[in-house]
Amino acid sequence: MTRYFQALLILQVVLFALSSPVHGQSVNDSTTRTDSATKMTNVIKHHYFKTSDGVRLHYIEAANNPDQSKQTLVLIPGWIMPAAVFNAQIESLSRHYRVLALDPRSHGQSDIAKSGHDPLRRTQDIDEFLKAANVQDFILAGWSLGVLESLDYVARYHPKNLKGLILIDNSVGEGKPPGGRASNFTQTMNDPKKREVYLRQFSKDIFRKPAPPEIAQAVVESALRAPPKAAIELINQPYPRTYWRETLEKQDIPVMYAITPRYKDQGEALETKRPPDKVTVLIFDQAGHAIFVDEADRFNAAVLDFSRRTFTGAQP
Repeated sequence: MTRYFQALLILQVVLFALSSPVHGQSVNDSTTRTDSATKMTNVIKHHYFKTSDGVRLHYIEAANNPDQSKQTLVLIPGWIMPAAVFNAQIESLSRHYRVLALDPRSHGQSDIAKSGHDPLRRTQDIDEFLKAANVQDFILAGWSLGVLESLDYVARYHPKNLKGLILIDNSVGEGKPPGGRASNFTQTMNDPKKREVYLRQFSKDIFRKPAPPEIAQAVVESALRAPPKAAIELINQPYPRTYWRETLEKQDIPVMYAITPRYKDQGEALETKRPPDKVTVLIFDQAGHAIFVDEADRFNAAVLDFSRRTFTGAQP
């Protein structure tokens, strides 16, 4: 078994501000970028807000005009991954929609938290993030562990302004259960030398192609920064597989399922269960786990098409 697939098995369950803001209040630093092909100017901002338990979380916001605030794409990264892993989506998709990407607690540029890496607190973080960012109609996109956290958030909070879901390369509880994580995972995470070797390799193995240097650097820095205890707690999901399947079955909104071939059977199950206007399954057979990096152009085009149909109610 390759190191890449060993790493993926684990994932199945799965700028700093000058002063600290109060709960729900954000501060920001911004960057303006102009796309030479479209002549559109994207303003990229880095915000921070404090959660109700006092943890400062960072998120990225990008848009090219104020009118986009009514329709937002919200991106949730995977296990110990940063918001910056979505750089290609932030820059491209913000020409059309407001785009937000969260650094969850103990990820990326957010605070290292002493606690709160359980599903209850993590979904509350997502809810508080959406409120701090004043999100109106939105599509929620989760990658890897972010798939599970997005579904858990939807199950707990039933957001009325959620218009669609984008679920990226993780199980959704269909078909046969995936293999379990490596039996020595906890031991590896608690051994500093083994942990660094493992996480550096993991940070490479999620890509099939060489990643842009800024993304590759952000990924490995976030992985190494996450405390071992948090890394272990994050993958200990307390739910049976049926929870994810049943949660998704209850959602009467469009779903885009973007996957590598290992989830093909689950994609086929979704296509069988959901009406054509409520499901889009895309298989990326030339990409690694981070399909939105390896095949960024195809992925972004698919998200743009899905978002236009979802926000307008158009048929596929």
